[in-house]
Amino acid sequence: MPDAPSWLRIPRPDPRHALPEALRERDPRGARDCGWVEQMTPFVRSHATSDGWILDPFCGFGSTLVAAHLEGRPCAGVELDPARAALARERLALLGAHASRAPVLAGTLAQASAREALSVHGRRFTLCLTNVPYFGCDGPSPRDAAEAAQLYATRWYEPYLQGLRDVFAGVHALLEPGGWCVAMAQNLRVQGTFVPLAWDVARVLGERFVLHDERLLVYERDDAAPHAAGPTDRSHEYAIVCRKGGAPVDADAARLLLADMDTQRFRFIVYGSFVRVLEGDPSAAPNDVDLLCPPDDAELSRLLQWLESQGFRIESWNAAVTPPVSLAALGYRHYFRARRLGRDGHALQLDVAAVQDDAQWSGLRGQTRVVGGLLAR
Repeated sequence: MPDAPSWLRIPRPDPRHALPEALRERDPRGARDCGWVEQMTPFVRSHATSDGWILDPFCGFGSTLVAAHLEGRPCAGVELDPARAALARERLALLGAHASRAPVLAGTLAQASAREALSVHGRRFTLCLTNVPYFGCDGPSPRDAAEAAQLYATRWYEPYLQGLRDVFAGVHALLEPGGWCVAMAQNLRVQGTFVPLAWDVARVLGERFVLHDERLLVYERDDAAPHAAGPTDRSHEYAIVCRKGGAPVDADAARLLLADMDTQRFRFIVYGSFVRVLEGDPSAAPNDVDLLCPPDDAELSRLLQWLESQGFRIESWNAAVTPPVSLAALGYRHYFRARRLGRDGHALQLDVAAVQDDAQWSGLRGQTRVVGGLLAR
């Protein structure tokens, strides 16, 4: 959306595209969380390709799929509640959408079987467009077993965020490189407690995608009834826009950092795609720098502490890590990630792994070709 405003005013729902009342009455909750087609249409027009598929991993009653169908785009949805998925299928059928171009799957993208079911017939997913389920939106307790299975009914916030993480990992696996992911979320109050849901959704998305932009969506509403999850009228929401595939690493900054590490007498081996950069390959465009270190707690901790002093955040499996570290205690962590963002906008990411034992380290050193004195010490 080049030169677009940072906010979008969403018009009142067109009755022709609303969930039919006969279907709404069949939902035990009265379809009170059915999204607006008009909310999704601008992003279908701006971020969908003419032949790529649109994916909604939390499709609910199919509003995203309706928007895609009306714009002539193929689409697919995933909904955990089978009854709600069936209502979405009926809604699409009433609009003339063929099931082959707008399938709705009952399940979750956190499961490999769901991802496999959607990836058949050569489908190319180029846009994920969704409203995330809101944590705590039905108060302290779910109303029935079907609702208890929903992500928004998760009892605790951190497991809820992990559930989002698992689903968006499935989205990432299905999206083509360069594909867009647009997720709508609002900060909430749950039983009087402020919950920065929009910011946490952005953080979860940023673990796998490259955060690109945001839009503030402002809704035209006549009612002032409080939203179920808090005392606001839910008249605004954030659209968090991100993309699959990272920007190429700043090669010059990475070379300088490796040279500084060499000066500090750290022992490391550069491997992976950044080796091609060090060898002078002009076509190489890696997203990060991969490092191997010897299995030495003290040396690995010294390196991670030094990286912290150079402005890096140290994390592993999307959780912050504060050195010193113990490889024995953190044996399930295959690598540590160091990320840094400069005020010039340049980002640098290192993935740091330790080999299993000294024998493996010695063997790797013997096999590694030194480039510029930086591949091994």
